[in-house]
Amino acid sequence: MDIRNQVIGLIRFSFATIGNFYPGFETIEDMEAFLFDPERLERRFRLFEVYCLPSLAQQTDPDFTCILLVGANMPAAWKDRLKEMCARVPAIRIIEAEPQHHYAGIRAAFAEIPSEGFTHRTTFRFDDDDALDNGFIARLKDIAPKAAAVGGIDNPTAIAHNLGFYLERRDDKTIVYPTCERTPISVGAALIAPVSWRDNIYKVDHRQLPQFFNAWSDTQHYAYVRTIHQDNKANPHRTGEKLQLPNKEIDAILRENFGRKLGAFKHID
Repeated sequence: MDIRNQVIGLIRFSFATIGNFYPGFETIEDMEAFLFDPERLERRFRLFEVYCLPSLAQQTDPDFTCILLVGANMPAAWKDRLKEMCARVPAIRIIEAEPQHHYAGIRAAFAEIPSEGFTHRTTFRFDDDDALDNGFIARLKDIAPKAAAVGGIDNPTAIAHNLGFYLERRDDKTIVYPTCERTPISVGAALIAPVSWRDNIYKVDHRQLPQFFNAWSDTQHYAYVRTIHQDNKANPHRTGEKLQLPNKEIDAILRENFGRKLGAFKHID
């Protein structure tokens, strides 16, 4: 079968939801007051600019789409700033969404991207405060059809990128360390399926992908930098092993895979 694979990612950026995805708020207005708090937005924009945006701009294969799903009620000045930042990355498509159920909004955003001419679609998840390696898209295009072919090309197949780095603050110092996860991490988790399949990578929790889909894990390529900070929605935790590498080797990997030296990876409060 001649597979014509379309690659689309999705990043949630201050997207307000109803239901229990983001608990702790009495009303949508309360949630949006939290999401659009100027100090919080400033931190999110800085993380996006330092980690997420460069990794999209520097992909060796620029032929992909990445949706930035933005809350429709974000103040105009912040929307304008976001649009200006993203203008230099043709792959980014900003889609605004009114408050709604989390997965419904994501599903609708993916549906806005035409699929004509493709037999399959590979969707991947990404967060605005993390980084993917510069060869991520090219490697995903190579791996996804091969992984799917093992269990039947018409069956949705998950791809996980288990090897990468965590970045966190300890005693006022930025620590970057390598880890290999036991279960799929969110950063770059992907799902290939026929275009007739209307769901996407956000259908189930990333840690549970191997429970519901055939799954393939890449433990050979350092694929991500996961940042730990005060605004993480989830409780960040490793499910695998922290690897022991000297800083010189970490620096070499970061330069080769992410185009930046170790010293460029700094914590942002």
